Amino acid sequence: MKQNIAILADSGSDINIDSTNMPLYILPLRIIIDGKEYIDKKEISLKEVLSHIDHKKVTTSLPSPKDIEGTFDQIKKDGFTHVICIPISKGLSGTMNIIRQIAEDYHGLTIELIDTKNISMASGYSSLEALHMIKEGKSFEEIVNTINQNLTHKKVFFTVDKLVYLKKGGRIGLVSATVADLLKIKPVITCNQEGVYYTVKKQRGYQKAVNELIHQVVEFVKDSKSYDVALMNSDTKLNLEDFSSKIKEALPHIRNFSISNITPALAIHTGPEALGIAVSIHS
Repeated sequence: MKQNIAILADSGSDINIDSTNMPLYILPLRIIIDGKEYIDKKEISLKEVLSHIDHKKVTTSLPSPKDIEGTFDQIKKDGFTHVICIPISKGLSGTMNIIRQIAEDYHGLTIELIDTKNISMASGYSSLEALHMIKEGKSFEEIVNTINQNLTHKKVFFTVDKLVYLKKGGRIGLVSATVADLLKIKPVITCNQEGVYYTVKKQRGYQKAVNELIHQVVEFVKDSKSYDVALMNSDTKLNLEDFSSKIKEALPHIRNFSISNITPALAIHTGPEALGIAVSIHS
């Protein structure tokens, strides 16, 4: 039987491509503002979310079981037989666990889940890699195995101006956030081997922190001769053109470079000055 393979990611993976002619489905997270629910990126923009986060109750919610089952139904209706689900880290979101629960009882599709242990484009790069392999005609099993093997080739490093948003989202301790903000200490954050946020470096001041992002990526790629890099931004006041030039100068073997905004649901937990660099090393 021919394998018709689809990829299912979530909006937290920050995949900003036109998926019209691709076997890619994006499961949107939900945003709740003062009790009213919105579909991430579809019913509310990043600008709108940022305008509310300081004076309204703004939270995020997972896709509902109905959303997930409906997406599986659509994938099957579109003629696919296999689906690889690649959401953001289960250490940061419950999306993967809900998908797993629905998948266990779903009939008519062969479903595999992959925990990227990453977030934003560091997770999204795995979906893009899988799409490329589908185009090459690779088998379902080969794609799943390769994506799992290459997870450690992908990473995101990011910083924020204020830790209050991470604190509200339960991502960082109350005391450390308060003290750090008072001292103007900015963390450089990534995901550990369990897919949970941890601070790799602390810098005094935002500018030093964003420069440290480049240093961390340089250390990560080491002597690799080919990699993709994405500059991920919430609404920083930093000059992104100048910063992009610094990135390209420090990383001479970039194959593809992009600049894009993080999805509104992620911005809720990071605030307006979030800035990150995602990288995917080619094996």
